[in-house]
Amino acid sequence: MISTVDTWDLARLGREQRGEAALASFARLLDGLPAQAESLVSWAIAGQTDALQRRYITLRADATVRMVCQRCLAEFDLPLHVETRLQLVETEAEIQAEESGEDDPEAPDQVLGSSFFDVLSLVEDELILALPYVPKHEVCPSLPKELNDSEGGDAGRPSPFAVLAKLKKD
Repeated sequence: MISTVDTWDLARLGREQRGEAALASFARLLDGLPAQAESLVSWAIAGQTDALQRRYITLRADATVRMVCQRCLAEFDLPLHVETRLQLVETEAEIQAEESGEDDPEAPDQVLGSSFFDVLSLVEDELILALPYVPKHEVCPSLPKELNDSEGGDAGRPSPFAVLAKLKKD
């Protein structure tokens, strides 16, 4: 199982590496979550160099984690898919200089490149960031239909916004 890559070679040569790891090996990701089914996390990391010789890596990862719905408190399987592009830098000073400068929302995040880059740690970090703050089903199977349809509102009562819209037309 591959767990480290040379990010400099990956970017310079434009290569890609793929792998899989057991979901159970991601302890930080699973901390506080219910018992998980035995499954795999699949990942791919690809390197690129642009015309200005800036080096990048693109990480893609897929996993399915068991969560507890905060609406009905039932467990459900949540598929996670992450894809992120990171710029490789050589020193922490470059990262700090970028953080103190103009904040371009389109600019990729930066990461220290390495000849022994821990891919699984990056995969775990990105999956943690992909977890929803409030996990819930799209439609809870155990809630009454009326609650699912109206999201807990009173179906017989008119919307206050509809009343305001009517006043605006008058």
